[in-house]
Amino acid sequence: MAGRRWTWRGALSWVAMAAGGLALLPFALPLTAAVYAVVWLYTWTHDPRARAGLVRVLPLHPRRVFRCVRALWLGMLDGLGGPTVAIIASYLVAKLSRSSRPQDTAVRDIKYGPQAKHRLDLFVPLATQRQQEQDEGPAKGAAGPEAPVAVVVIFPGYRWCKTKRARVYRPMAQTLCSDGMFVVLPRVGGAEASLDDILCDFHLAVQWVFEHAANFGGDPQRVHLLGYGAGAHLCAMYSLVVPLKTWYAQADRLAADAQLLGSRAADQCLRRWLRRVRRVQRPVAGLILVSGVFDIAAQTRYETDRCIENLSATSRAFGGRRELEDAWSPTTIARHLRRRSSYIPPELFAASVLLIHGKRDSTFVLQQSQRLFRELCALDVPEVNMKIYANLRRVDPSIALLAPASALAQSLLEDIRSSVAPPADHPQSCSPAAPRSHDDGRSHEDGKGGRRDTGSHDSAQPSGASSEAEPEPRSGRQLPADTTTTTIAAGPAKLPTGNDATRLPKEAGYFAQRRPKPLLAGSA
Repeated sequence: MAGRRWTWRGALSWVAMAAGGLALLPFALPLTAAVYAVVWLYTWTHDPRARAGLVRVLPLHPRRVFRCVRALWLGMLDGLGGPTVAIIASYLVAKLSRSSRPQDTAVRDIKYGPQAKHRLDLFVPLATQRQQEQDEGPAKGAAGPEAPVAVVVIFPGYRWCKTKRARVYRPMAQTLCSDGMFVVLPRVGGAEASLDDILCDFHLAVQWVFEHAANFGGDPQRVHLLGYGAGAHLCAMYSLVVPLKTWYAQADRLAADAQLLGSRAADQCLRRWLRRVRRVQRPVAGLILVSGVFDIAAQTRYETDRCIENLSATSRAFGGRRELEDAWSPTTIARHLRRRSSYIPPELFAASVLLIHGKRDSTFVLQQSQRLFRELCALDVPEVNMKIYANLRRVDPSIALLAPASALAQSLLEDIRSSVAPPADHPQSCSPAAPRSHDDGRSHEDGKGGRRDTGSHDSAQPSGASSEAEPEPRSGRQLPADTTTTTIAAGPAKLPTGNDATRLPKEAGYFAQRRPKPLLAGSA
């Protein structure tokens, strides 16, 4: 009897599905036509090959069209998913209300380079300076000048080809400035600027900050770079200038044909853009890399699988050239530095690196940040932290910081505040700590002082709601209560022994001497 009931239910379900299919049959042709129209329109506007011949580049195969429209749909969800719409709505309401409009403390159009386009905006933390004056009071003359404040340089751009939209990042810069730090927002690149031009403009802006930070109250020893998307990629590339120049300077003394990367063409591309970056004074104090892409070749393969290899910003910036992809991949460069050198002084790198990524990001996937995290740990960078928002797609600081009172904005501000804190506030990364169990939702480290991968099992809610778990980061600072964290510990880079040491190239002899303080002045 029971078998008959299940049989009848199965038959009814099949009849219902058949009826639904027949009912949707009249809409199948219009729906298919609409999907093809969307994909063809996007191809016409974003594929650079469409100018030569549109008909030859239009996708026709149903599988390719389906994958392409699926990638476009997920990309739209990345941009509008989570609390994005609610944050934008609250920002517009606050902007229309004059009573809640924040004070604009920016000094605009400061010249930082020889060309007319080389301009930047400096956001001054007036509230912090007034608070310091009130705290010092009559004892200001005896106590000396005011304490310098950290400086954050924002790379303006989510894509390599759109770096002139600095005005989009002004609300974020003002929010960071209100939190007590100087913020520099330069205008770099242009409509037809190459990657070399963009990085050189950014280099000029950072050098201007180093030279003038003391004049406007900033701390030259606490200059941090903040990038999002392609901006995070270029910030990571800029941080590798000092170790790369040092490596090539010492390697060229030992071998005339010294080569770092796997192919000669990629190595020549790397040397070419390094020659354009001149007068590097010192490494930056820290990096804050949000939703970045750090392995261009892996990103190209990922986009090819999604059938958008000719529509993405990656293809327009690198053109599918493998030598360019290797020469502009921070993860690849860090991996070759580690493999071709037995020791690299940690003073050559940024002292603090913070990686932030959304677990469900479909544009620049989480593995991009995870690979760079592992390579930096293997290079023994002094402090590497990673935070993963498990329930969010793309983490966009320019959107999240539009509403400073939201839980997501408070979480990002706490991470940035902790990253730019003075070195005295950071305990030593090699100090042992008693391991804790993962059952209580807290992070732990091993006795050897590993790096932090602050991931999440049930992390930040899309609406910014807080959970009860309060993780404890490696450096002793307390993260906001919106993320449950886990930890991956990674020890310092190991020296090659035995047969591994014999495979080292001749140019790696300098680092094999394990000099604690290399001569940066002569190499940079």
